[in-house]
Amino acid sequence: MTTNSQGKVHRVYIDATIPSYLVSRPSRVAKTAERQRITREFWQDIRFEFILSNYVINEISMGNRVQAADRQQVVEDISVVIVENTDRAFAQHLVDQGALPQVAFTDAVHIAVSAIRAIPYLATWNFAHLANPHTQPKIQQVCHDAGFSTPRIDTPEAIMEDISCMTKF
Repeated sequence: MTTNSQGKVHRVYIDATIPSYLVSRPSRVAKTAERQRITREFWQDIRFEFILSNYVINEISMGNRVQAADRQQVVEDISVVIVENTDRAFAQHLVDQGALPQVAFTDAVHIAVSAIRAIPYLATWNFAHLANPHTQPKIQQVCHDAGFSTPRIDTPEAIMEDISCMTKF
């Protein structure tokens, strides 16, 4: 793990959207192209230590073989957490408590891994279930009730802004 000039490295769990945006072909759609640019900037930012799970590895291994290989290659030096029964149990608890639908169980696993291991950030471009202002209050409540700190679940752009604001003071 490297440190920046202020000596602080921020641990960030990444879901599959991050390597996907990182290695996908440049988009002609302005919003997607901007997310790709932000993701590349985020990935190169030395203030962050990226972490992923074997669930993310499984997700990025699906689909087109060439693209899957590109996604796998970009994360090959990233710390991988093995999802355990406690992670799956807490993910199911998030679903059972209505924080996420059953169809989003893998997203619940990402939250569980981050919360159980006290990883402060979960970076995603998934607005359906993760970086969603409608789901986050319930996620926070379930994590709190279980005795866990909720990771900040947000886009790479918002996480970089948060860290920049913290280092100004």
